[in-house]
Amino acid sequence: MTDKNVLDEVIDIEEFAKRGEPPPLAKAYRIRVNGEKFIVEKAEPTGREILSIAGLTPPEDYTLRVKQAGDRPRKVDLDDTVDLRKPGVEKFKALPRDQTEG
Repeated sequence: MTDKNVLDEVIDIEEFAKRGEPPPLAKAYRIRVNGEKFIVEKAEPTGREILSIAGLTPPEDYTLRVKQAGDRPRKVDLDDTVDLRKPGVEKFKALPRDQTEG
């Protein structure tokens, strides 16, 4: 049995952020990390999962930030979840962690 409220498609969260609309519940979400697009199959991935999907491994070697419309980028820790259905989530930026951090 399928949930009638879940769309059968991949939702591009950046498109919804640009329109100022919250993305609907979907089977998968298209996110952008460092300019490249990736598919995430859950609405609330962790920072670790986002880095892994983007091929940035081990995730412990990277610092992840989320850009939300109208806000400054904010850090996402490895075990923090990001709600991709939250209005305004645009994209992610991952930077190699400085060897002195951590």
